[in-house]
Amino acid sequence: MRRVAGILIGTGVLFTACSSTAVSVPDYAAAVEERAAAYGAESDDLQERQLAALEATVTRLQDELEGQALVDAAISETARESTKLFSGISDALDRYVQDLDAMTPPDAISEDHTDYVSALDTSRAGLVSILDGLPDATSFEEMDRVINGSGFADVQQRLEATCRALEAAIESHGPEVDLRCDAAR
Repeated sequence: MRRVAGILIGTGVLFTACSSTAVSVPDYAAAVEERAAAYGAESDDLQERQLAALEATVTRLQDELEGQALVDAAISETARESTKLFSGISDALDRYVQDLDAMTPPDAISEDHTDYVSALDTSRAGLVSILDGLPDATSFEEMDRVINGSGFADVQQRLEATCRALEAAIESHGPEVDLRCDAAR
């Protein structure tokens, strides 16, 4: 019986030692900040490119069309470019969430990490209805309804709050960190 207990205790100690992937708060802070910066830069780039493409298209359409034909074409092109933008954001957000899911945060900030990832997941889920609805939009008002009714817009305040809470949790343990919480919106 003592031998079995000794083996079980030894196995438990070995398992704990081998599975322990504790990371320090400064190491975690650097890693999560790097991932946030990459996601933010990718999102900013997507927005800039899509806005430039849309502006160029509208300018071209204004030279080529007028009246209702111009309005119809502008609606169609805006829906198309907006769909491309939200699709790109969805892809970038998928990668960001996967990166954060793969991280093992320090125990002291684990709950804040989990809350932030949960908010990101909710935001990501809201993108699905945008991607489903935008291509079929036939007016600017309908595009607004698709975006505003998606849940994506609704979660942005929660997303910023959980991001700021994670920043504060990290900073309460020493390192300053910038997770680009204002850009996450």
